[in-house]
Amino acid sequence: MVSKLSNAALEIEGQAPAVDRLDLDSVAALIFRPDGRYLLQHRENRSDISYPNWWSLFGGARDTDEHAEDAMRRELREELELTVRECVPFLGCTFERWFDGRFTRRIFFSVETSDHEIQALVLHEGQGMAWFTLDEILARATQIVPYDLGVISLHHSQRVRV
Repeated sequence: MVSKLSNAALEIEGQAPAVDRLDLDSVAALIFRPDGRYLLQHRENRSDISYPNWWSLFGGARDTDEHAEDAMRRELREELELTVRECVPFLGCTFERWFDGRFTRRIFFSVETSDHEIQALVLHEGQGMAWFTLDEILARATQIVPYDLGVISLHHSQRVRV
């Protein structure tokens, strides 16, 4: 029987696909509190990054041959000094960005934080960070990286249904 899992899901299960066409292979963390708020990064205002000065999820590019979960844990240590207890795969997406000719993959992880972890966060990348409810995020929709906006909404809807 042929699996219907995407390449990202296959990789999470330990079956890494060929990704030689990707321009960017990245991970992102849906960091949330028990009260439902999400932690977003205010990206730097530099012309050499995508979506400068926008709000986004924390994360970044994977190193060559790096497993997605290892990349997520590394990025959170580097950007926030956060050592993740549990990093749960949530969604893998590939984007054929016809508007700029790029082919990218982004694997999203669900990361719940405790009050103790929240107090210990230290920002090392970006110009700021803040906790937002879904309503506050939606009110800023034109300032949130579009990929992240949709995934945050999906994550929230799945958490509410549980």
